[in-house]
Amino acid sequence: MQDSEQLKWALLIATMAMLVMAFFVISFVMYYQKRRFEEEKKLNEIEKNYTRMLLDTALNSEETERRRIAQDLHDDIGTMLSLTKLSLNQLSKIIGEAGEKEDQIMRKSQSLVEETILHVRRITRDLVPTTLERFGLAEAIEEFVHKLEENSQVKLSFRCNVEEFPRLGQKTELTIYRIMQELVNNSIKHANGTKIDIDLQMNNKIIGLIVADNGVGFDPETIKENNLAGLGLLGIESRLAIVDGHVIYEKPEGGGSSAFAQIPLVAVSDKKPEPLHPFRRERVNL
Repeated sequence: MQDSEQLKWALLIATMAMLVMAFFVISFVMYYQKRRFEEEKKLNEIEKNYTRMLLDTALNSEETERRRIAQDLHDDIGTMLSLTKLSLNQLSKIIGEAGEKEDQIMRKSQSLVEETILHVRRITRDLVPTTLERFGLAEAIEEFVHKLEENSQVKLSFRCNVEEFPRLGQKTELTIYRIMQELVNNSIKHANGTKIDIDLQMNNKIIGLIVADNGVGFDPETIKENNLAGLGLLGIESRLAIVDGHVIYEKPEGGGSSAFAQIPLVAVSDKKPEPLHPFRRERVNL
């Protein structure tokens, strides 16, 4: 009888020991999995931040190179063209009475120089949108639409749901502006659109940009699978990734294509943004 009681107690103690051991094993496994999950989450966050930093650095380098080219065009090529224009004007006075043929050649040369100066101005504005830094996003888009309509057969419209669109951070404004440029260029060059609608929207949470056209449309997934980078879709997504934004592409039933880009609204400090186009002192006005 005593041996039977001892056996029961031994089995009970052994069972309790096994339960405690199982509890510690399970607790250790759960703790290990939790730590591993936290480490993987932390590692993914580090990789995400590192990728974002690389994208930011690459795009900053691109904008710096744009500024350098625009500055060289303005200071060097622009100055040379202006001096050429002055020289032609002086030469025109000298040979003004030489004959009708010489006068026609001179007028044609002056016209070509004037046209080249206008092209330099346009290219400079496209490279670095000074209106964006001076007046803000809505005004810069309005200027872009106006200039594009002057130089193409495409009909563009621009709408904004805010009467006086507030200033945003420099990076946010530049990101939205570049995306708008890329989407409009895609509509003209690849979708063969003849009418493009641009909508700029803002509420207390997000900033939205909608670009819709009446072109042939396209399938963004097919383009990505075929590695067709010509439409700049990867560039758009890279810019949005830096500011935690995203883009949705749609093919309306009536035809054409539509792109909707969203960016979270971030509070902006009162500090004036750094100029996008820090030109040196202008020596000769174009």
